[in-house]
Amino acid sequence: MKRFAAILLVLLLLLPSALAEKKPKATDTPVPAAITEDVAEPPAVIQEMLDIAYREWEETAGKALKKSNKYTKWWNNYTWEWCAGFTTWCTLEAGIPQDDEKVILKRAEGEVPDAIYSCKASSPAKLIHSFLHMRRTTMIPQKGFIILYGTGSNYKTHVGIVYDVEKLDNGKYRLTTIEGNMSNTVKMYIADYEPVDVFHDQKRSPKTSNLSEVPEEEKTLEEAKNLTYTLRKTSKKPWYVTCFLMPWVPEGIEAAEAVPEVTPEP
Repeated sequence: MKRFAAILLVLLLLLPSALAEKKPKATDTPVPAAITEDVAEPPAVIQEMLDIAYREWEETAGKALKKSNKYTKWWNNYTWEWCAGFTTWCTLEAGIPQDDEKVILKRAEGEVPDAIYSCKASSPAKLIHSFLHMRRTTMIPQKGFIILYGTGSNYKTHVGIVYDVEKLDNGKYRLTTIEGNMSNTVKMYIADYEPVDVFHDQKRSPKTSNLSEVPEEEKTLEEAKNLTYTLRKTSKKPWYVTCFLMPWVPEGIEAAEAVPEVTPEP
């Protein structure tokens, strides 16, 4: 009896350490891969999409629009936030091949039917989930890519279109974006971007951003209702670039090179 009690005591002492050894470690989401550091010229259909976005920016001229507007008609005139609606409307007007999220997610992971291809989506969440499934995300910007912003722990706050990219000598990129549903209009933003994944580096709730304001002496355009160099914040938390979504892949680069190994947690 004493021998049995001694064996039982030893087992009880060893049990916590055994359980601790079996506890799985959390797997962090790898950063989206960089496809190239050079700025490439986009294909003709992507340039057409950029021209369409620019014309809409000019024509709206900072005028406030209703929640249900021309950019939401393709999705039954929905009345919620229309940043993704504007982005999708521009790709549809240009004739870029695309399917909705449900169709894309039914395919095998990484399968993309066309070299130039997008997601027909009404929200940032649907866009990021679809492009992750297609393995088409990156931290390096290109003209015609879709820019995904985050704030705090929300990595899918807002989307816009990368209209222009200038590679700077300090390793940063000067981004010019055209975005819908900012102050209820179509607005242009110009900012400097450093390709750092702050969402993961700062444990999924960044307190600093990978965006910085263009130096005063380098601001060549006059600010207006539809153009600004001002960086954005939400509840005092700075916006940051989560990643870029790729409707096209620069020549000589395989889409498979821009593959995060696992999907970020929603």
